[in-house]
Amino acid sequence: MESVRQYFQDWSDACEYANECAPDLSFLGNGEPFTALLFVAAVCYLAWAVNEARIQRRGAAHMAVRPHQPATELQTVAAQMQQAQAGPEKLAA
Repeated sequence: MESVRQYFQDWSDACEYANECAPDLSFLGNGEPFTALLFVAAVCYLAWAVNEARIQRRGAAHMAVRPHQPATELQTVAAQMQQAQAGPEKLAA
């Protein structure tokens, strides 16, 4: 890692000496913890956006392939619950 840092330092020194550098973007690195937090937030947002897009595409594909079918199991359970509630109950004295 030290050799990579040294390489970039040498490149920076040569760039400053030749005055052929890219625009000065040093203002981006001044608030060190904030730039790192911003980068982490941007990566999290990107991952969230990609996941949401995939979920929507998958949902659209499933809806196109299989038409909506009523849930028969759920309907039978609801009918049983309604039948159980229909009869009058005695209260304990």
